Amino acid sequence: MTAAAFLMAAQLLGAQELALSTNVLGYADFGTMNVEASYALSQHWSATAGVGYNPFSFTGKDGGQMQSRRQEYSLGARFWPWHIFSGWWLAGKMQYQEYNRGGIRSPETSEGDRVGAGLSAGYTYMLGAHFNVEMGIGLWGGYDRYTTYDCPVCGKVVASGGRSFVLPNDFLLSLIYVF
Repeated sequence: MTAAAFLMAAQLLGAQELALSTNVLGYADFGTMNVEASYALSQHWSATAGVGYNPFSFTGKDGGQMQSRRQEYSLGARFWPWHIFSGWWLAGKMQYQEYNRGGIRSPETSEGDRVGAGLSAGYTYMLGAHFNVEMGIGLWGGYDRYTTYDCPVCGKVVASGGRSFVLPNDFLLSLIYVF
């Protein structure tokens, strides 16, 4: 439904103004589905809006539960020194994430809400008139309100509170369709 709305909007907007992308590396993180829409504001600037979602839990070798569940939303802007949707870029964004991660390296599980801002950089390579591939990396920081549990299913609280954070973000290997 959402993709159909973007396709119809793209027909009204004209050529090379809208791009949809998905980060292939995001799927390697326990199947996190993601999409980002970019709209060209000028030859050197684009506005972005992204969403990521992972509802999955898995059973590990020892029979324990593992998950990296999340829903995340971001709004940002990119600066393109050469030309929109091609070449090097620098980006800034605001991001919100609700997460539940645990059972991966230890039985402890953390869940909470993060809000913050991020900076990233990368390169977009044009494969054709409408298809691009993108590589990039970034950091984001902000405030994390969390609760840590003894295990993914037991519910015994080990710690809770709030803290500042700086984390890697935007490990990108994205496939992009430019309308």
